[in-house]
Amino acid sequence: MCFYYLVGQTMKKNIFIILAFFVASFANGQEIIKIDSMGNHLREFYLYQDLENNWLAGQHVNWETGKPDNPNATKNIKTHCSSFAASVCKQKNLYLLCPPQHSVTLLANAQFDWLFTKEAASKGWQQIKQDVFKTAQSFANKGFVVVAVYKNPIPKKPGHIALVMPKEKNIQQLDEEGPNLIQAGQINKSDIPLKLGFKHHIKDWNSVLNDIAFFYNAVQ
Repeated sequence: MCFYYLVGQTMKKNIFIILAFFVASFANGQEIIKIDSMGNHLREFYLYQDLENNWLAGQHVNWETGKPDNPNATKNIKTHCSSFAASVCKQKNLYLLCPPQHSVTLLANAQFDWLFTKEAASKGWQQIKQDVFKTAQSFANKGFVVVAVYKNPIPKKPGHIALVMPKEKNIQQLDEEGPNLIQAGQINKSDIPLKLGFKHHIKDWNSVLNDIAFFYNAVQ
């Protein structure tokens, strides 16, 4: 009788442990990365850039304003991700590599290299290395400028850079699709998951952080 009692108690204990594990896992996956007032202000600032009409692919544009500046060069099909990111940073009184220090040609690749330099660190840029997706979204949601940047390994091929858009997401969503972005590209997007925004640059989602680096600027 005592034997069966002990077995029953052990089974109950094991079931409790298993249930606690699943509850904890579910709770962790559903943890919401909230947006505070500074994050909402940053989101409004990003949307104010009006990407539906500025920094459009197929147009030669002024890198700072995103407005067409050369009617005779409208057949230029290059995108303007790096110019958009540099312009946004300048408007926020932050420095990101931009003209005239570097031309707009292959600027995203150059920005990738520059962000790892001491000069970039002196300008407030710090790489995010731990819990990358969660930390990147959390910083953006608190009003910090965060960039996701990719360098093309093929010489003379363009890379890509985007800004993390403040957005409430849970941990499961971040694991599955990364933080949300605002970016210029073949089609400009004001709110798109990283998995879609960088889909032409990601070879394997499981190793995405080997290709894409995240930096935030410590100045709000």
